[in-house]
Amino acid sequence: MTEIPMIAAVMAGSAAAALLFRWARLPLWPLTGGLVGAAVVNLSFGLAVEVPGVVALLAQLMIGTAIGATIGPDIFRHFIRIVAPGTLAVVVVLGAGLAFAWIFALLGLLEPAESAFSLMPGGVAEMVAAAVALGYDGAVVIGAHMVRLFTVIWSAPLFLWAAERIYRRWIQPPEVSEGEV
Repeated sequence: MTEIPMIAAVMAGSAAAALLFRWARLPLWPLTGGLVGAAVVNLSFGLAVEVPGVVALLAQLMIGTAIGATIGPDIFRHFIRIVAPGTLAVVVVLGAGLAFAWIFALLGLLEPAESAFSLMPGGVAEMVAAAVALGYDGAVVIGAHMVRLFTVIWSAPLFLWAAERIYRRWIQPPEVSEGEV
């Protein structure tokens, strides 16, 4: 099989799974469906498809453009308010990732560096690229990141629902009626 038909087959599987995920009303169906569909086709037919660099670059540019187009002037006002708590959150997540990486390495589940790359927050492509560039198994890193991504994306609605309920019940100040002022 030449490279173009293999890429077309992977893209078709990706689109089909994305549509199936949309029908099933799963969160972020284009991303998760695309990942699962591409993986299923790749594994089912024993393909070793590499997306051409220019296609990957264009896809990253499109994603960056879609995200960047949503940024308005009010984002910077919000950024100033969240820079300290956001930095603290990142430090805590990095520390937890490192702690779990050591635990997984001690238990013999993963090599220390692969475990660290697998548990660090960040883009999947960037973490895999960094791991491969340093000579570690990219498949292990991407597998762990896929589990992390699916868990976060598919559980996000539940966590948002719970956060909203907690906020309304225990954090939000009670509404003051006009007669009480």
